[in-house]
Amino acid sequence: MNLSIRFPNISAYFEGMNKSFTVFGFEITVYGILVAVGMLLGLAVIMLQVRKHKENPNLYLGMVLVSLIGGLIGARLYYLAFSWESFSGKPWTDLINIRGGGLAIYGGIFGGALAGFIYCKIRKVSFGQMADTVSIGLLTGQIIGVWGNAFNREAFGEYTDSLFAMQIPLESVHSSAVTKQMRDNLVMVLDEPFIQVHPLFFYESIWCLLLLIVLLILGRRKSFQGEIFLCYLAGYGLGKCGIEWLRTDSLYIPGTKISVSLLVSAVLFLVCGVTALVRHILSRKRNALRSRRREEAYAPDEKKDGSRLTDVQNFESIQDEFKEILDRPEAPEPSGKTEQEDQKQEGSSEAASAQPETGPDHDQTE
Repeated sequence: MNLSIRFPNISAYFEGMNKSFTVFGFEITVYGILVAVGMLLGLAVIMLQVRKHKENPNLYLGMVLVSLIGGLIGARLYYLAFSWESFSGKPWTDLINIRGGGLAIYGGIFGGALAGFIYCKIRKVSFGQMADTVSIGLLTGQIIGVWGNAFNREAFGEYTDSLFAMQIPLESVHSSAVTKQMRDNLVMVLDEPFIQVHPLFFYESIWCLLLLIVLLILGRRKSFQGEIFLCYLAGYGLGKCGIEWLRTDSLYIPGTKISVSLLVSAVLFLVCGVTALVRHILSRKRNALRSRRREEAYAPDEKKDGSRLTDVQNFESIQDEFKEILDRPEAPEPSGKTEQEDQKQEGSSEAASAQPETGPDHDQTE
């Protein structure tokens, strides 16, 4: 089987992209490796954020572990719920065999969020605060893990001749994912038919990277706990709407041609986006009101302190005006001393001369 993937419009060609390889008789899928690498990198990002905000890393490790288990269960149940016809009548072991594929991203997000919420309630910590940090790590893991779809030859879009058009051998993809438009536009490479489609894994990876940058910027100015998590759900839902619109192998609501992921994406974008916006506005107004109340509460004290300062300044001015008087020595009292003795005393000559005479130089006798 031809396992090559081609990007002719950008002259990029990849050969031998196997879905899996064997180590000591044990098969390991490339998709699983990429998911594991994404999880480890996401965990590292979470720990960096925890250290930056000086939080308890053990709490986050516990939440990540619990959310991972809940996410795996939720991803599998989500997939089984909307593809039950493929498993009807099969043994129960096939229902839990995730190595053969069958995990849905939204089921993983919802299952992980539910498990994390229960964990936070038990530990009595803020789910919103922890979800803000964990969503950054989750998004980091998605940037890498989604490339596993390229090795699995799945989750691609309709026919296109755009710059990033991807060519895949017809025999390497599931026949149910090949549309009439793809068959009408087959490309022959060395006498072998290739379909030419949208590389949705590439689109999703780029979208997640851009969303990660936006969330990191918003994280510096968030107004309430849980705002980043809501923005993650809204932003991812918006991008997923466009991706699911192009996808040809989506899960559908039973009995309809409505894509489950497209519907969920639209609901997430609207509900989480509106909720985040409203709560952001209300939080900003509430913070502004609190600041105004604090200013009003401190206003009487500031006014009182200002009046005291004015009193001190007035006192200093009065003291300057009467400085000369305060510095003058007291005038000598009449004591019968001679004028020469008075002149020997210390003090101002002007003050001494201004003193009225009380009698002649010598005592008078009758």
